[in-house]
Amino acid sequence: MSEIWWIVLLGGGLTYLTRSGGYLVLSRFERVPPRLAAALNAVPAAVLTTLVAPVLLTGDWPERVAIVLSLFLALRLPLIATVALGTAMVALARAAGL
Repeated sequence: MSEIWWIVLLGGGLTYLTRSGGYLVLSRFERVPPRLAAALNAVPAAVLTTLVAPVLLTGDWPERVAIVLSLFLALRLPLIATVALGTAMVALARAAGL
């Protein structure tokens, strides 16, 4: 088996362990404490920020424009439509040589 498949299998296994481990830890609580619930609710925004901020700061102009336009689109459109349109904007800009 090639090295890439070992990396894929190990990554998948570690992802499974972290997700199931988190579930097992939370299942021990009868009720999730409010501070923990607030912290868990902040995770999606934190992950999105860690994905978008570096591209916004160091990316090329097509990525920056797509991010800003996607912010406005997200106010009106469903998430999947926003992601699809943002991806299409970057792909078209790159295909145009920008």
